[in-house]
Amino acid sequence: MNDDELLRRELRGAREELVRKRTRQSDDLPTSESQLLLMPERDAAFLRLALMSVDDLETHIDRLERDLADLEDGIDRPDTERE
Repeated sequence: MNDDELLRRELRGAREELVRKRTRQSDDLPTSESQLLLMPERDAAFLRLALMSVDDLETHIDRLERDLADLEDGIDRPDTERE
């Protein structure tokens, strides 16, 4: 799987988690971060997103969108060596 696909999957997972958290907040349910075992629909690779706050998720989504745009524009990753 290439970087583009990985970023898209994580971005999708982050957006889904943000929707879950906002829905839970709007339903006035008690917020508990200890519901990790009750998340069968979540991608196991991105369970850490469930531990993020709404603000942290929004910031993370902005970063992922920026990284994805950079990849699509052909901007090199900073960790790649230049020849």
